[in-house]
Amino acid sequence: MKLGYIHSNKEEQARVLQVLKLTSESVALDELGIGRIRDAFADKMFPGISTLQKHIKYFSLMPQLYRKATEKRYNRPNEVKAEIIRLEKIMTKNLYEGSTDKRGITGSDMINKNSNNYVKYDPAYIYNTGLQTFEILRSTQLYELIYSASKALHNAPKAIKSEDEDTNNDTGEKPNIFQFCSFPNVDYDFTQRCSLDLTAEDKAFIVDHILNAKECKNSLLRYIVDNPDFPIAETFEQIPAALLPADLAETQDLARRFADFMYMIHIRYNYIFSQYQDEELRTLFEEKLAEFRNSGTDIDKVLGAIEIRENSSKRFCKNVTERLFANDTQVGGTLDQLIIKREKDVKKSRRKIGNPAYTYNPKKRIHFYKLSYRWETVKVFADELRKDTNND
Repeated sequence: MKLGYIHSNKEEQARVLQVLKLTSESVALDELGIGRIRDAFADKMFPGISTLQKHIKYFSLMPQLYRKATEKRYNRPNEVKAEIIRLEKIMTKNLYEGSTDKRGITGSDMINKNSNNYVKYDPAYIYNTGLQTFEILRSTQLYELIYSASKALHNAPKAIKSEDEDTNNDTGEKPNIFQFCSFPNVDYDFTQRCSLDLTAEDKAFIVDHILNAKECKNSLLRYIVDNPDFPIAETFEQIPAALLPADLAETQDLARRFADFMYMIHIRYNYIFSQYQDEELRTLFEEKLAEFRNSGTDIDKVLGAIEIRENSSKRFCKNVTERLFANDTQVGGTLDQLIIKREKDVKKSRRKIGNPAYTYNPKKRIHFYKLSYRWETVKVFADELRKDTNND
């Protein structure tokens, strides 16, 4: 995904950098610095998706909110942010009151609290990457464009219309001032009680944008949206690759192999962190190592499936693989030294192995799970799209 800013102020630049952080799943632990590889696979399969996103309806709600924000008069662009937050709070309250399942409503825990504090990541941040990837929002200069649209709207001469003239412009050509964003033609108002359930118009709007967005072309996300009968697996590794087109099946298979590989390496990492005292991890590592050696995984092919240049992450994976096949798995051997050095290079003073500030806890092992590439979010979105719309 390509994001950038043109002639934007510092606040806008900070906003773009925040979006990039959200897209990279920065909330995940990455002691061994494989985040770029993980994210490259995730972006290839599920572009525009972030683990912080909770409901697909926000891709219809946020454009409505931005359009509403143009109705206010502003003295300067930096006033737009406060108006967006004000409207988000209204939307959040109405979603909370109108939805049966209230989980995942961003900011709902702040409703009716007498506090100036707001959520760390608001919907404008969380869903911005998807809005841009799906070509709903066409610029990163959100505040300035809303400001300009508002100024043009309020300064424009009022048109005189006859009584029988249709004044609803939602489905027709939009004024040029609104070309920074696409808007759904819905029959509800988020400033009043509304629901997370998709209407037919919400669904059509979101599906159309995902199917036609350039960055979604040839992605697993697009295939799932375009094929509502494709079975949605509980976990990423359970996705029925045999039912996918060959190119998508291969990408999913290689991503799964990388997840298995890194799970094995993180088991070894925790075994080292335990100062080789956690015998359960020693046994588990030996099991996963045997599986890896028999799997036929070609790490060069795995890493070649993603479009990132040769870097320290790739070299680390290749060097580790070499040591594994050389059976260099003795305690404190070259394999362990590679892992120890990698964490030190990535985390520096915040490294855990060999750092007296950290103590190994077998109940809180580090990165003791398989990569899922944002599948949990995709699964929720697919389920929401497949539900009957609430105005059918």
